[in-house]
Amino acid sequence: MSEGFSERLEYPKWQTAVQEAVLEFEIDSLQQRIAAAEAAIDDRLQELSVSSDSHAERQAIRDALNLLRVLKERRSRTA
Repeated sequence: MSEGFSERLEYPKWQTAVQEAVLEFEIDSLQQRIAAAEAAIDDRLQELSVSSDSHAERQAIRDALNLLRVLKERRSRTA
């Protein structure tokens, strides 16, 4: 993924991994990309656990997790 693209993400620490999963076309690689995105989100959620002013990012994380769930469902239907 180009550096310029990730610079435009609001939360690149984990959104980059989510974008890589969304843009993955190889079914065999998709599971790895999804796992990497989920791990990045988990790491960020641990960091946010001590912060109370992160409502917008938490909502973005919920949205991303829903998107990853849909990707998993699609993968299981095509596998």
